[in-house]
Amino acid sequence: MNWNLSIQKLMSWRTPILSSSTLRSLLQTLDATKCLPQITQLHQHLATAGLTGDPSLVTKLLQLYADAGDLSSALRLFAVLPCPSVFAWTPIIAFLSRSADHPRCLAAYRSMRSADIAPDGYVFPPVLRSAAAHHPSATAALHAEAIKFEATSAVPVANALIDAYSKCDDLPSARRTFDLAGARDLLSWNSIISAYASVGRLEPILSLLDSMGSDGCNPDLVTWNTIMDGYCRAGRCSEARSILYRLSQPNAVSWTTVIAGYGRSANHEAALEIFSRMMHAGNVPPDHDMLSCVVASCRQVANSRAGRSVHAYGLKTTPPDAFYGSAGAALVLLYACSGRSETCRRVFELMDRTDVVTWNAVIHGLAQCGLESVALDHFRDMISRGIGSNDVTLSTVLALCNLKLGKEVHAHAIKHDSDGYSTSKSNALINMYSRSGCIRAAHQVFSSMDVKDVATWNAMIGAYGSHGSCELAVQLANQMMQLGLEPNAATFTSILTAFAHCGSVDRGLELFERLTRDFGFEPSREHYACVVDMLARAGRLEEAAGFIGRMPGTAGAKVWGALLSACRMYQSIEFGEVAFEQLIRLEPENPGNYVTMSSIYARAGRWREAEKVRKMMEGEYLWKPSGQSWIDVA
Repeated sequence: MNWNLSIQKLMSWRTPILSSSTLRSLLQTLDATKCLPQITQLHQHLATAGLTGDPSLVTKLLQLYADAGDLSSALRLFAVLPCPSVFAWTPIIAFLSRSADHPRCLAAYRSMRSADIAPDGYVFPPVLRSAAAHHPSATAALHAEAIKFEATSAVPVANALIDAYSKCDDLPSARRTFDLAGARDLLSWNSIISAYASVGRLEPILSLLDSMGSDGCNPDLVTWNTIMDGYCRAGRCSEARSILYRLSQPNAVSWTTVIAGYGRSANHEAALEIFSRMMHAGNVPPDHDMLSCVVASCRQVANSRAGRSVHAYGLKTTPPDAFYGSAGAALVLLYACSGRSETCRRVFELMDRTDVVTWNAVIHGLAQCGLESVALDHFRDMISRGIGSNDVTLSTVLALCNLKLGKEVHAHAIKHDSDGYSTSKSNALINMYSRSGCIRAAHQVFSSMDVKDVATWNAMIGAYGSHGSCELAVQLANQMMQLGLEPNAATFTSILTAFAHCGSVDRGLELFERLTRDFGFEPSREHYACVVDMLARAGRLEEAAGFIGRMPGTAGAKVWGALLSACRMYQSIEFGEVAFEQLIRLEPENPGNYVTMSSIYARAGRWREAEKVRKMMEGEYLWKPSGQSWIDVA
């Protein structure tokens, strides 16, 4: 039976004689169509028939309005209900969560509980999504409520809890929820695998993958895409690529995951090579997210010609709004960094400049290009246009500020931001004050915070560590773990840096050995660079060089740069030449490496070699940027 034709025929009747049972049947039928004009007509029939006092019919109509995206009509119906049930609250709460109006979603849930309405398994998932996005500390309290009302046995609730805990960086709670779930579906497995993948934890991912089969659940493409993301975030992009090439039907997300992973690892040539392979295969059309990643890699390898080709292709194959919404910021940076200021200006004008997300992307990207003053000019322009900043804006801008400007941005945040001291904003303030040498102010921000996440503790540990307060850094790390927060890779980077700055080499080496043994982390290049820096600062250059030789894979520029810097301190020409040879291969455009090596030769009185390095630098058209300090006098 064609229900749409039947509904249209009934709606065309001008007589109001439609029974309650007929209207109820039509309401059930419309649930699948979600056709707003028909819902409105049915509402009129309901009013004509005098049935707007029937709570069950009004609640069903309210659900239809909310599902169709008409919140105002849904709220008008909600207002006439004398005692709204959980079935009336749920579509309102779900709509607010879907619309990313998280504060109102949480407020609606609180109002429902104040009215002594018991929540069920349908209301918890949207509330948990909003809590994870807006108020992470509420997740545990919501979990307790779900247990109280026996809702955790519902698979969607368990899945929402796993997802919420993972977004709050609380992996132990996410895993406990998964392990205790009475029933699991494919989404449950994908959610917990995604939680580990987001922080590059491969060992538990592979263990979970082995367990899926025995639980009668087979991985799907989403599972494999998530696992590839985990490999990429662990710095093992080549293994992610191997999985990609073995997939029978990879989709655009599959290719984008690996392309973006290589981009994050700064292997942009490989990212472009994979994109080229996909285009030659011709099986998967690239979407605007993939094109955005490709444009970003074109910028990094200074291939503006390829970037312009991708720009033209994107405009031909994707809607302009969607294309510029995703790739616009990357294009602005491509043209800005290649000196095409007019093209850069035209692209920026085509983007949605009323959206703070657009400004955030451009400001952040300009800062990454080394165009800090231009980024700050864009921030001032944004504020002058009356566009409100958010946490992302202020976190990005604070990373560019000296102490004086940072205090001005801090005052702006207090004056204009309705949400006050959010966790991410406070973290950025700690980093800014620490970088500016104002540890007391950093500690004041840290102490004033009601909610501290792992990034907060990392920022304060790093602040103490980088200023030589090694014991305070270690005490904070221990305190964080005593409170039940699990350290992540950045935590260990901060502690290793602290050991390097205070010369505690043996303690640092012991911690590095425990990374895999006790904490289950694969050391990243950042961790290896910290150890090399620690050994080199202590004058143990031969050990540092030997440590680099034992590293799995290829040592990066940070590792060799740490060794070269120490060679200047200890006047080691032998190891300095080894490090310099690697650095001019890895980053030939970095003038600092040439200046450091020339200085090593000059201090040893080897003027001929010093002059040769200077000429190499001039041959690359490089120059040393004028020095500047982030330390201001408060």
